[in-house]
Amino acid sequence: MIRTLNSTKIRKGVMALLMASVLWVYTAPAQAAEVTQLDITGGSISLNFGVLGTVSGTFNADGQILMDQFQPPPNIFDPITISHLTFSIFSSSGGALNLPAPTAQTTDSTMTADLRSLFAGVTSSGWSWMNTNSAMSSLNIGGTATGSFNQTSNAFDIAWTNPFNLTLTTLPVLGPIVLTSGNFSLQGTAQVAPVPVPAAVWLFGSGLASLIPMIRRRLMN
Repeated sequence: MIRTLNSTKIRKGVMALLMASVLWVYTAPAQAAEVTQLDITGGSISLNFGVLGTVSGTFNADGQILMDQFQPPPNIFDPITISHLTFSIFSSSGGALNLPAPTAQTTDSTMTADLRSLFAGVTSSGWSWMNTNSAMSSLNIGGTATGSFNQTSNAFDIAWTNPFNLTLTTLPVLGPIVLTSGNFSLQGTAQVAPVPVPAAVWLFGSGLASLIPMIRRRLMN
């Protein structure tokens, strides 16, 4: 009878320990996973030119942004045309700007990407003055992007805003033409590096495993 009671207590103790270990793992803080590549399927661009109004639209284009490296045009994707504007997008340190190469991380259902090094060569089929403007030949459109991430499909949807406040030219009657701001978004799927198991989990598991022989001996006595 005493042996049965002891065995029952031990079994209950083991079950409690196992349940505690499961709860501990599931309630541990989420770890950030490093993104190695963004496989783009589309996005949107909106530029506000002040008195000339806003040029905006969506695009469908397959391309890739590789993390931790710069990509000259047209390595990200082929030129994108929205309304009368054509964008040739690339990434660069920006010379004196010394911008970092793209990086991105996911945490649970969110993504954050440092895309400050994105640039675009912008030309226009309607505004001739733009095609000789040095600022538009290498326009820094990047920023810190945030948005959603699907842990099952690896789909992402991120966006950012760039407050340009850049005077481009002066036109008769209209006066100064200022690129005031831009809104950008990208969608697609992300390639994510495996998240290493925290060292604490391995230590916890090895400690739990070391208790098994002792529990067996006590059950057999």
